[in-house]
Amino acid sequence: MELKLRLDPDDAPRLPRLKLLAPLKSGKSRSRAVKIVWHDSPERALAGQGLALAERRTEWRLERLRPNSLPWPPGSRAPVLASARTATGLGRALPDPLLPVAALEGRESAVNLVTPQGPINMTLLTGEVRSVVARQPINRLWLEGDAAPVQALALALTGALCIAVPPISLAAEAFAVATGVTGPPRREGAPELPDGLSIAEAFAHVVGHLSDIILQLAPDAAASRAGPEPVHQMRVAVRRLRSAIKVFRPALASTEIAVADKGLKALAAKLAPARDWDVFVTETAVPARAAFAAERRLERLLAAAERRRRACHEELQRYLAGADFRRLGIELACLAIGPVGIPPVEATEPAMPLREFAAQTLGKRHGRLAEIDDRLSTLDPAALHAIRLQAKRLRYTAEIFASMYPGKATHRFLRRLSRLQDCLGKLNDGAVAQHLLGELPNGSHAFATGLVLGFVGGGSQKTRGRIDRAWERFHRLQAFWE
Repeated sequence: MELKLRLDPDDAPRLPRLKLLAPLKSGKSRSRAVKIVWHDSPERALAGQGLALAERRTEWRLERLRPNSLPWPPGSRAPVLASARTATGLGRALPDPLLPVAALEGRESAVNLVTPQGPINMTLLTGEVRSVVARQPINRLWLEGDAAPVQALALALTGALCIAVPPISLAAEAFAVATGVTGPPRREGAPELPDGLSIAEAFAHVVGHLSDIILQLAPDAAASRAGPEPVHQMRVAVRRLRSAIKVFRPALASTEIAVADKGLKALAAKLAPARDWDVFVTETAVPARAAFAAERRLERLLAAAERRRRACHEELQRYLAGADFRRLGIELACLAIGPVGIPPVEATEPAMPLREFAAQTLGKRHGRLAEIDDRLSTLDPAALHAIRLQAKRLRYTAEIFASMYPGKATHRFLRRLSRLQDCLGKLNDGAVAQHLLGELPNGSHAFATGLVLGFVGGGSQKTRGRIDRAWERFHRLQAFWE
């Protein structure tokens, strides 16, 4: 395994002197000067294709700047598409003219380590990326060895240094310095599985895709940039990943997966209140505010809600800036890069094909939902909430395997299931609002609380009718995997 990490600029000089590394060093460290120059056309034609052209000493390399449909886990080096001694020797059509976009100058220091789990080669890159308009320090750490010692050392280092999985590649960071703009996100939405994967490879791909989303959204979610959307999308990615762990659990199991799931649960616990208060302030309370624009008691309630919302975001910000989140990023990257565990019983049997595993899993989750009575509108809120959770689990499972079943039937199934889940979610907003308002001092907000809950409850009858229609449209669909 090779794991790439980012260091805080203040911590890079401290790394070679760490006490925990001193007894592990074997032999002398090796050091050399490094210079990398990235080239592109004036119109950034290569970057537009998700490519980066790097010149280093006597080697030119054409690399991925951003992932495509093929695996590129977070924490791993950029895939090299071609390399040669000259740009023309790459055998690829390149833009003309080519101009330097950014350059990195610094030093690489490598040392061999002997840990209790196994040997590791550790390389530290320190330097500065420069462009015409800006410059920025760059610090990267590469750990190469077997999965167990690499992960153990990376996690140990988080206790002494501000070290984390970088959300973008070295080339992408250099381009951001040169342009002042962070490029498109590495990943978005639900994962799509490439053809020909085993169950373990499919799980690793899903982990890599969703971990990418979590890591790239963390800075915006922590800074509350771009409104509530980063927190919302980050929460969705965490839910999808936790659902994927449950989906693959019958076939794959390890201590590392269980530990990562525990970390994801802790992250979800920080995201949930921030997201719930975002929805309440920007959506749930809006109709009541519009109807009673002059009601001061309602304004006082909403001001208290906004203070509570900010407090939840500040708590989330502290968590995302802390060591626990950095450890989680490393654990997820190692799951996406390295081998995952197989339960002892399954390991002695022939591996089940991924398509068979997908159909079996989808059938089980769909069967639980298909057993429900046709009339959902008569059920109490608790029963509807349980159905909503089942619909959500089925949707996340279907999203994982949807790319294996291309066609209109798959898209129709997901669209109607999403509509059912949305309708059930709207009805659940009332229960969430009541829970949230219970966190505020009720004595001074009782009247305004009644106004808001009255408006939420008033829309529940319309929502119940929509639930029945959404259920009927979904229930008559044939399963796309059969």
